[in-house]
Amino acid sequence: MKPAAPPPIVVILGSTGTGKTKLSLELAVRYGGEIVSADSMQVYKGLDIVTAKATRAEQAIAKHHLLDVVTPDRAFTVAHFREQALPIIESLLAAGRMPIVVGGTNYYIESLLWQVLIGDGVRREHVRRRHHRQTADGDDIDGGESTKRPKSGPDDDDDGGGGGSEVANQQQQQQQKPEQQVRELLDRCRAGAISVDQLESHDGPLLHKVLAAVDQPSAHRLHPNNKRKIIRALEVYLDSGGTQTMDQVLNAQRASPGASSLGGPLRYENVVILWLRCEQDALNKRLDARVDSMVAQGLLPEIRAFYEQHVKPYKHHDYHQGILQSIGFKEFVKYLQRYDTEQDRLLLQHLTAETTDGADQPDGLAALGVCLDYLKLVTRRYARRQQQWIKNRFLGTLDRDVPPIYALDTTDVTCWKDQVTDRAVAIIDAVVDSRSPPYEPVMRSANPASDSLSKEGFYECSVCQRVIIGEYQWQLHLRSNKHRKVAKRSAAASLGGVVEKKPAANAPEAAPDT
Repeated sequence: MKPAAPPPIVVILGSTGTGKTKLSLELAVRYGGEIVSADSMQVYKGLDIVTAKATRAEQAIAKHHLLDVVTPDRAFTVAHFREQALPIIESLLAAGRMPIVVGGTNYYIESLLWQVLIGDGVRREHVRRRHHRQTADGDDIDGGESTKRPKSGPDDDDDGGGGGSEVANQQQQQQQKPEQQVRELLDRCRAGAISVDQLESHDGPLLHKVLAAVDQPSAHRLHPNNKRKIIRALEVYLDSGGTQTMDQVLNAQRASPGASSLGGPLRYENVVILWLRCEQDALNKRLDARVDSMVAQGLLPEIRAFYEQHVKPYKHHDYHQGILQSIGFKEFVKYLQRYDTEQDRLLLQHLTAETTDGADQPDGLAALGVCLDYLKLVTRRYARRQQQWIKNRFLGTLDRDVPPIYALDTTDVTCWKDQVTDRAVAIIDAVVDSRSPPYEPVMRSANPASDSLSKEGFYECSVCQRVIIGEYQWQLHLRSNKHRKVAKRSAAASLGGVVEKKPAANAPEAAPDT
C-alpha cells in the first residue's frame, strides 16, 4: 500500500483587514493543520494589538509558528524567516499535517514558495546597537542588558560594538568629506576589513556609492535609500572575499531551470493559494473600525509600555528598522514624547466614560486624535500596496511559475461561509483528492506598459531631485502631475531640465578605482 501523499501547502494572501486570520483558523481546525505566520512584525515580541497578532484564545485553537520569536532589539530579515520557516514546513509535510502559511508580508511568502534568496541566508542575527542615555557621570539610566554588546578588549578587533567607540566613529565620519568616506569604506570592503554591523552605521546613499564601485549592475537596481538591500548586496561581496557580486549570483539564479526574471524556480509543486479580496470602500471602513477597536483593546497602554522600555532609554532610533517601523507604533511617537502616563490615564478615562458632556477634555486628546487619523490613513495605504504587490509579483510576471491563485470575496462578512469558507474548503478538498477545483483560478496578465519597459535602471530627475529605479517607474514619474507641477515651477520650466541616467551608460557616482 502506497503511503498517503503529503497534503498541499495552503497559502492565504490578502491585504490587512481581509480576514486572513479567521480563514486560517477555520482551515487549521478542519484539516488538522498548523499555521505558519508570515508577518515581518508579528515575529517580534510585544505590540500584540498594534501588529494584530492572533490572540491567545485564537492561538489555542490551532498551533501557530513564528509569532514572538525575536526580541525588539534584534534585526530579523527575510533570510532569518526563511531559515526558520522552511524546516517547520518540511516537518509538517513529513508528518502529514497541512502547513497553512498566512500573513501580509508578501516577500516573506515569496521566499518560501520560490528560490529567490541568495545563498544559505544569514547564519547569525545582527544586534541593532543602540546606546543608552547616559548621566553626567556616564552611568546608564537603564541597566537592561538585552541590547548591549560586550565591550571589546584591548586585543579584540573593534567592530564598533562599544558605545563610545561608535560615537567617536560617527563624529569622525561627520568631519570627513563624502568622497573620503566612500574611498575609506571601499578600501575596507576590498580588504575584507569591515563587517555588516559596521556598514549599518552608514547611511544608504553613501553605501550606494560604495556598491556602485564593486557591483555597478546591482547599484543600478537599487535606490540609494534602500539601505537594507544595499547592505545585502555588499554582504555577498564581503562573504565571497570580493570574488562574487550580487549581480553575478542573481544572473546564475535566473539562468537555472524553471527560473524567472524575479529569481529562482518554484520550491514546491503542491501549493494552493487563496487570495482574500475586498472592495476598497468596504475595506477602508473595516480598517478604520479596526483602529478604533484597537484603542478599546488597550492600544495606548501597549504602545506606552513599549516606548518606555525600547525607545525612551536610547539616544538613537531608526523607525525604518525592525518592529519600530510597525504601522501603529511610529505614528504615535510624537504623542508619546510629549505626554506622560498620567495623560494616558486621563485620556483613557475620557474615552471610556459613558458620557463626556460638560467634562473638560484632556490636553492630549487632540494630539491623540491626529495620531489615530494618521494611523487610519497609512493603514489604508498599506493595504493598497499589499494588493498591488500581489498583482505585480504573483499575477503580473508571466515568465514566473506561479501556483493557481483562487480569489475569495470577503467584502460582505454576512456571506463569509458561502463566499469564503465553503469555497476554500471545496478548492482544497479537490486538490487533496487530485481533482480539478470547482472554481477557476485568477487569470494572470501583465501590465502591457510594465511588461515592455525594463524594471531596472538608474534614473535621476534634477527637477524633482529624485532618484527613480526602473524604466517603467521613470516613465510614470515623467507623466505624473507632481513632476509636471514641479517642472513648471522650476527654472528649467520644461523637461529639458531633466537629467536622465541610462542604465548601460551611467552608474551612481562611485569612488575612484584605487
